[in-house]
Amino acid sequence: MWVKPSEILVTGFWSTDRANPYFALQRRRGHDEEHGGFTSLFVATIDSVLDSKTNRYRILHQRPDSEVYHLIAEADTKEEIEEHWSWIEENLLPTLGGIEAGVDVTDYVQCKIKSLCAQVDEAEIDDFESDKFKNATKKFHKLFNVPIDEKLVTYYSCSYWRGRVPRQGWLYLSVNYLCFYSYLLGKDITIVLKFTDITSLERLQAYVSETIRIGTRFHVHDFSMFRNIDETYQMMEQLANFAAKKLLSEKGAFREEDFFPAVTKKTAPKVISQLKRDLDAKTRSELYQCRFRLPATERLDGEVACHLHTSYNRSNVSGKLYISLNFVCFASRVYHQVNLIIPFRDIVAIKKQSDDVILPDIDTQSTIIITIKEQAGKFLFLNFVDREFVYEKLLNILSQYEEAKSADVDISEITLSPPLYLQFNSNYTEERLTLEKERETLWNMHFTTYGRGSTMYRTNELYELIFQGIPDSLRNELWLIFSGAIHDKAANPNIYHKLVQQSSLVKTYHDSTNDEIERDLYRALPDQKAFQNESGISALRRLLRAYACHNTDVGYCQAMNIIGGVLLLYMNEEDAFWTLAALCERLLPDYYNTKVVGALIDQGIL
Repeated sequence: MWVKPSEILVTGFWSTDRANPYFALQRRRGHDEEHGGFTSLFVATIDSVLDSKTNRYRILHQRPDSEVYHLIAEADTKEEIEEHWSWIEENLLPTLGGIEAGVDVTDYVQCKIKSLCAQVDEAEIDDFESDKFKNATKKFHKLFNVPIDEKLVTYYSCSYWRGRVPRQGWLYLSVNYLCFYSYLLGKDITIVLKFTDITSLERLQAYVSETIRIGTRFHVHDFSMFRNIDETYQMMEQLANFAAKKLLSEKGAFREEDFFPAVTKKTAPKVISQLKRDLDAKTRSELYQCRFRLPATERLDGEVACHLHTSYNRSNVSGKLYISLNFVCFASRVYHQVNLIIPFRDIVAIKKQSDDVILPDIDTQSTIIITIKEQAGKFLFLNFVDREFVYEKLLNILSQYEEAKSADVDISEITLSPPLYLQFNSNYTEERLTLEKERETLWNMHFTTYGRGSTMYRTNELYELIFQGIPDSLRNELWLIFSGAIHDKAANPNIYHKLVQQSSLVKTYHDSTNDEIERDLYRALPDQKAFQNESGISALRRLLRAYACHNTDVGYCQAMNIIGGVLLLYMNEEDAFWTLAALCERLLPDYYNTKVVGALIDQGIL
């Protein structure tokens, strides 16, 4: 390709294949040579170790009356460089012969080459991956015998330990493979491992630096001397996790496009690897979902440092504001000092400042005030680096959310069960009732200070209160909030009523699932009066059948009846359904399915 002319230093690492009075075509030593000497071997080793991504061919411009060389073209293949050489001979040399002043010759050449570079840049303006990564992808497919459609994610410089001798090389991570290549003084090492063949992945202190040890059924491989071992290990974990999910998934249940989103040139910046950027974004989104108990579909849009003014103690807490399509969240820099979750569905207005919020010692030029529905509550954020950008972002998402609100769905005529303990609590002793009232009093005092509902301030005091116990009367409300099930329920209004109606049509679903549920109904909680009564059994039957209809990949598995029974004791039927879904799908993933992989792994660890 043509490059903008730049002065370079000519070294012995290059040999000249063609030349004329104004140009020279050179080849990198150690490449395309059948019988190279020590210099060629040395240069090839240096290129492999340093991975300098130096192209094999180049064209230089030099006048006979000057000692300065200008690089004007380079290429990795002989065919491409010869095309450039032919163009020079046809279009430049005839003109240069008629120019007398040497300086004018160089100016003319530079002008022509810059024009060609501008045309190339304009033609490739939509290219979203760097040339460096493209070259690495070509090298990856050339060195390793992997499928032609295998996607390279990223690559790292490191050392591979064979015995006591480290071999410097490059580690390539693709969607399905972990590969390593090293070339030193004529000897090469090539390693190709499928992620599904890896049995162990660990970090340990060995050799001269922290090492990543990768085990298979037959071999152990040690890699060290990474520039950023945290990033490398995290990427390995993520790709190994993808391979495991694909391997253990139910037939037809796994969708690769959910794990590796489609790349679009419209939105992709010019980065080394778009796929790696997508994986990094996925990791940040998963941490965001886990931290704030949000639905698995929520994607983090961005995060920004700021302060939150906490009204309960009139102080400003340093932390980060997280923004996604359906939520605004805040987490303090000090762990558990204060967390905040504000769904866009509860937001009434977003303003830069408000007349009824006047606080001393606060610069109103750096504030954003979010007003919610509940008791006209307000949250004040301040000290943004770029308030205007954050403010416009929030307004834009809020307007999109308002437009996307769907119409209400008609509720089916189905009578749902309230919390069963209300009907079957005759065994409560005076001591138990007193304890319940004391707990209720403590929680009501907490609500008065820190707010109530999903937008409450979540502080250390909240966690201490949870450890003391949640009263029966508040379990429905608080279990729904703290599990994050409240957000799934809000995003899917009246879905449970539909599922109950659909699951009652036995012909539509497998009889075997319903048979399993029927066998386990009376085994759920036999010591509870609620499940010795037909009203409790019917509620549990509806709950389990509806969930089997909702999650067809799992259907029903043992122990769901016990979890469902406990939830129905303290929650109304619809809230119990969404809490069961949150437990099985987000809070305890891979526990409640046909292979119970999560439970087996935890048992093995314990």
